[in-house]
Amino acid sequence: MVIAVQRLSGSGAAPQNGAVPSSSRSSGGWRLPGALFVVLSLVYLLTISPNPSPDVYSADFAAGHIARTGEPVPEISDFPALDHNIIRETWIVETTDGREAVGRAPGVIAASVPAYWLLRPDGVTAVPGGITAALLTAGTVTLLFLTLRRRIEPRHALLASLLFGLTTPVWSVAADGLWPHTLTCFGIVGMAWAADRDRWWAVGLFGGVALWGRLHAALICAVLAVAVAVVRRQPAIVARVGLVSGAMLGLMSVWTRWMYGSWDPSSGYRAGDFTGNAGANLFDVVNLLGFWVAPDRGLLLWTPILVVLAPALVRGWRDLPDWSRALLASGVAYLLVQGVLVRFSGGDQFYGYRTSLELLACAAPALALTAHHRGRVARAVFAPVAVLQLVMITPGAVVDGFYLKVAHVWTRNAFVWGPADRPVLWSMLVLAALAAAGAFAVGWSKTKARPL
Repeated sequence: MVIAVQRLSGSGAAPQNGAVPSSSRSSGGWRLPGALFVVLSLVYLLTISPNPSPDVYSADFAAGHIARTGEPVPEISDFPALDHNIIRETWIVETTDGREAVGRAPGVIAASVPAYWLLRPDGVTAVPGGITAALLTAGTVTLLFLTLRRRIEPRHALLASLLFGLTTPVWSVAADGLWPHTLTCFGIVGMAWAADRDRWWAVGLFGGVALWGRLHAALICAVLAVAVAVVRRQPAIVARVGLVSGAMLGLMSVWTRWMYGSWDPSSGYRAGDFTGNAGANLFDVVNLLGFWVAPDRGLLLWTPILVVLAPALVRGWRDLPDWSRALLASGVAYLLVQGVLVRFSGGDQFYGYRTSLELLACAAPALALTAHHRGRVARAVFAPVAVLQLVMITPGAVVDGFYLKVAHVWTRNAFVWGPADRPVLWSMLVLAALAAAGAFAVGWSKTKARPL
């Protein structure tokens, strides 16, 4: 099976300047991206969490209340799981008139209001929010494919998109429930899609979506716009991006004014917690390392394909489009700020990492566009590592409960700990992942000669 998957990871000659001929760009039209969106939507919809983290569930509770009543502030007592939580203050903020309200980023509440309005569920449920997350994440991966298809062979663009969407916490976190990362990843990949087409107004719009998910994701949009504007000597890029993203920030303030009584766009969070963390985290090397190498939250532990592709990225750096270099740089800058504002662990009740997902999304285009620069060793291990990632992510993406408590993030790994927790179910899911990888490899080899 690994040999078959290895064949699909081979690369052809890279076109000059990284772009494929126009005839290749248009081959297949919308059939393949449409099929990709449908398949991913089905996978994600079948695996959404009905009982997600309180981070997600509290936002779903607020969205459901808005959809039913049109009012922004629910009675917290209507959601006992939140009201009686021993750390309820994590998800509760006080409005300017003294009422208790759900305190979450505006985007994670607003995005799922249409789903709650359409489905009209009885009682408190996370399902409409999960449906929204599944569809948004399927859209994220499809946008990545559309971005890459313009510059590399469609087959390789499809493979990169599937690796991004099905072998990382994009599946187990972003598609599992409406986390802030659901929106930030959608916004980041959308910025890549728009930047590749020089649609800078759209870059600002997608950047606005990202900052509705996490306010400091505005840094990604700003670094991308400024860096490309400097390289191209086109200050109008900054103006276009800034005008639209600034308007989105203004709308965010309108939302917080309606919901919390304050024009401060950070009103949905207790901003003092983040500024208070800054002093302690600024020189906390352990926290910064945790984003990368903590056994249960480390980016490189769950996504080792990054290590495999890193040398190719270095070799192909000069050939990358300027926007992809800027996007990767913005992701690194974002993670540094993230390390100052929050703990790497990101809390409980999710599988894999979440606080590094934005960097993964920022790096995905550059990694995919330079993958053909892999050396002999990287080509040999690429397929086994890709299959390993799929096997590792599947148990927690498909079934709730395989995650670990935050106290164990430095001493255990949720995948490795799985056999000790639920050995039969874990084994079945691992075998299913291996079977899926084998079936994909066989199907890929049979369609190799046909255009995508």
